[in-house]
Amino acid sequence: MNIVKQIFCADQLTKVGSVVALKWDNGSITYQELAYKIQAASLELKKHGVFTGERVVFQCADTANFVAWYFAVLNIGAISIAVSTRFGREDLYHVIQDSEANALIFDSTTAETCQSISGDSRLTRINLNQVSLDERMSGELKTVERGPDHEALWVYSSGSTSRPKGIVHTHRCVRDCCGFHTDTLKISVGDLLFCTSRISFAYALANGLLAPLQLGATVYLHPDWITLNELRSIVRVERPRLVFAVPSIYKGILDLSDIGNDEFSSVEFYVSAGEHLPAELQSRWEQFCGRTIINVYGCSETLFLALTGKAHGTPPDSVGNPLIGVNPYLVEPTDSASVSQAEEGVLHIEHPFMFTHYANRPKDTEHRLRGARFNTGDLYRQDASGNWYHLGREDDMLKVAGQWVYLREIETVGQNSQLAIDVAVISARDDVGSIRPALFFVPNSDRSCDETVSLMRKHIERMLPMFKRPKWIRAMDDFPKTANGKLSRSALQRMVEGQSRD
Repeated sequence: MNIVKQIFCADQLTKVGSVVALKWDNGSITYQELAYKIQAASLELKKHGVFTGERVVFQCADTANFVAWYFAVLNIGAISIAVSTRFGREDLYHVIQDSEANALIFDSTTAETCQSISGDSRLTRINLNQVSLDERMSGELKTVERGPDHEALWVYSSGSTSRPKGIVHTHRCVRDCCGFHTDTLKISVGDLLFCTSRISFAYALANGLLAPLQLGATVYLHPDWITLNELRSIVRVERPRLVFAVPSIYKGILDLSDIGNDEFSSVEFYVSAGEHLPAELQSRWEQFCGRTIINVYGCSETLFLALTGKAHGTPPDSVGNPLIGVNPYLVEPTDSASVSQAEEGVLHIEHPFMFTHYANRPKDTEHRLRGARFNTGDLYRQDASGNWYHLGREDDMLKVAGQWVYLREIETVGQNSQLAIDVAVISARDDVGSIRPALFFVPNSDRSCDETVSLMRKHIERMLPMFKRPKWIRAMDDFPKTANGKLSRSALQRMVEGQSRD
């Protein structure tokens, strides 16, 4: 078994060899051509002294060249580890040390950072822009056989609260996780799709690359972090059938002053994951272009999706139902017993593509992974019809005056104030050691900071009882982000940690 063999085996290439596998703004490559490119890159890896079982870190733009080398590492039985191009020197060095990587592969976009990494002389460095592949290959792709429990790839978490942690995945069956893509999205050979996230994200790696290629679809690649106008251009020119994005992208499009309703109506399916998708945003998008955003849920620990909505009939705010092969359980936050239907609890899941462990973090692994069951740390409820609703993180549930407070609830109240472009609520310890909620928001008007904060506070006081009200309310020009582009909750915490309440 090998992930590469699952996608590029001889039987599959007989069916889709002439189909375009990857497309970009000025070129494309077929499945057969990509298989030859993977074979050429596999030979180059061996020339550079990279062999089966070794770990290889990538920091590259999302190009066909990167994809070929990524698969080549898997193809020779080594382990691929792609990280964000926004990782700075410290985070990149941490990943190399944490993974005990034997090689670092980069391109011209990241050469300055990657070449500045000092350390073990055993680390092989490969600049993809300086290696010419002999792509005149022929014959069947030669793949190193691996077992379903052999390491295949690592995904590094965003590190929103600490150093990024390595999440280890093996050569399990990709097809077992394609049910949403086949049953709901009806992806077939040659369908064009685009994911706005980078391949270093689990969301994009699984849904924007592995699953589509398994099904013979065509993946559109954008090398850099996408801008809203670049997305508009891709939709207008390339006309993808499916788009995978995150809620902030959809919100950004709706907030553009010059956007036309018909610009995004050509896409048949829009999918959202990575962040909470508010029902109000989902409704606005449907009114805007006549298309529903399908809300889904997955995590880096499962790589592929776990809960998926439908194109029609899934209630607003719901992430739908479990993917076939996924078994969800609701568990009391302080207990291990399942709770009854419609009650709230922490989501535990069994999944066909479950990670094996967190690298070098046995305590974290023991806490989150018990046998085949993974504790996601996400709070959920299930309604009488079987639909699942995300309520926030277990870490975002506080007990104040003996009563539970959900940070997501406070966040929603802030968003409904009509005073903010964006709202984030986190927990922090005050000057006397008590953990309390703090609300940060980006104002949507030119009012003074003091006036806007005062209006937000009055709105909160009208809508929430005393024990639920945030103890700090701060207006900001923008939110701090991690290297993966997510909200940095640790940076927000540091702004109020140890301070007296407002």
